[in-house]
Amino acid sequence: MNNSMNSVENTSSPKNGVSNHHPWPFVWLTGLILAWAVDFLFWNQRVGLSFPIWVALAIAGLLFTAFREKQRLPLASYGLALLSLALSITPFLRSEPFSAVFCSLGALTLLGLLAATLVHGHWVHYRIGDFLLAGLRLLAATLVRAGQELVRKPDLASRPKKGTFWEEFRQRGLPILRGLILAIPILAVLGTLLAAADPVFARLLKNLLSAFNIERLPEYLFRLTYILIFTYGFTGVLLSAIHPEPPEERPNPHQPWMMRFLGATETWIILGSVVLLFGVFVVLQIRYLFGGQANINETGFTYSEYARRGFFELVWVAVLSLGLYTGLSTVTVRKSRSQELAFTILTVVLLSLVLVILASALQRLVLYENAYGFTRLRTYTHLFIPWLGLLLVATLVLQATGQRGRLGLAILIFLTGFSLTFTIVNVDALIARLNLQRARAGQELDAAHLLTLSNDALPVLVTAYQDPSLPAADRDRIGAVLTCRKLQPAYSADWRSTRLSEMRASRLLSSLDLTPYQVKNLDSSPFVVLGAEEFHCFQEILDE
Repeated sequence: MNNSMNSVENTSSPKNGVSNHHPWPFVWLTGLILAWAVDFLFWNQRVGLSFPIWVALAIAGLLFTAFREKQRLPLASYGLALLSLALSITPFLRSEPFSAVFCSLGALTLLGLLAATLVHGHWVHYRIGDFLLAGLRLLAATLVRAGQELVRKPDLASRPKKGTFWEEFRQRGLPILRGLILAIPILAVLGTLLAAADPVFARLLKNLLSAFNIERLPEYLFRLTYILIFTYGFTGVLLSAIHPEPPEERPNPHQPWMMRFLGATETWIILGSVVLLFGVFVVLQIRYLFGGQANINETGFTYSEYARRGFFELVWVAVLSLGLYTGLSTVTVRKSRSQELAFTILTVVLLSLVLVILASALQRLVLYENAYGFTRLRTYTHLFIPWLGLLLVATLVLQATGQRGRLGLAILIFLTGFSLTFTIVNVDALIARLNLQRARAGQELDAAHLLTLSNDALPVLVTAYQDPSLPAADRDRIGAVLTCRKLQPAYSADWRSTRLSEMRASRLLSSLDLTPYQVKNLDSSPFVVLGAEEFHCFQEILDE
């Protein structure tokens, strides 16, 4: 008796398992709303305010669907939702391209992880392979889950009672909807043939269709098609999120996620040779780069020439070394305690040397920025290096404490933190501020490069232009930059494409008096006259 009661309870309970309950009408409606929102918010629009609105709608759809199905969500799922929403705000805050694109991808990645782990929150225990499998499961749900629910025979006990809205819609509405979908293309073909056969009917058909703006019919059909495709995909994701099939067990981070096949000897040779190579390089760095300008001059290079070489390559060395460690720790067979200890010692030495190499890269980058100024690419690298250093330190700690299965979580935290940096830090404003500091210290101001920055930098430039302590020549260059920026046509966007930086820039530019700067055109190329100098408003700058 008890066994049968437990069986019934397990069958009807939706928690973390396969349920016979079919919430498909509500879930399909939610999927349709999300798909329609994609069309409404993004069709013929730039990404701006629309993006955080859609992400908020997607999160609300996931949470509301789970609540409707009486699912109790873990705190880890709410944390992912908040992080995804925080990253999604960046395209509204910033006009600088990399920040907007990178944070948008980060927000969508976290949103996908939220959908894949909504009801159990196991992502905090995932290994690297588990993250990859979660992505594949989500992709499979997008492709097939909604179709499975359409053909699955519902449990009689969970079928809506007669007289309810969904039962009436299933019995009467669905046949009508299917009939309309099938009839439209048939009517289109036959109507076209009849219109070609009779001019009177063609005029009648034209007058009838003019009310529907028939010239845009191909566009409407295309938009309807992708809305239906998105509806199918979003519905599959929602169904998989609230009723994962099969139910996922919490992974054990201490268990390898794939079979180990590489022998310990091969691994010792690989790690030992790389450690030897890095050791030689680090000795040279300590002798020359960290030893001062006099030691560098002994090699025949100037300080700036030495700084200009290799900081991007050194960052790649650090990234590839982390990948090497991850791969070897995954596939190396370690049968005894001594083999495990040897692997730990070698990897700790390797990662410690990589940290010194990374410090060398940062040192070179600082020297280069001091000598040549700040650009976007250099600033991205400058922000990336400290986060990569933190990830390497975390990897060292995890390896030394026997918790290397948590490396996947550490990488996720690193990527999320690096993405949030671009939400917090205004990159173009930072570049403008640092280059202006160099100008105040007596360095040459590269006004042409300031012109290539986005509207994110406008508040800094306007403040500098209004600063009487700035050298007059630099102030005039900034005035020319602002004059050129004022010539650029404003983007005629509605509220969906609104960006906060553009609103602020428009207000600041309209309040400035830039009449002292004369604008001329040479072959349709405007330039500002600065004494004997011509400051052209269209500049192509190499960012390196």
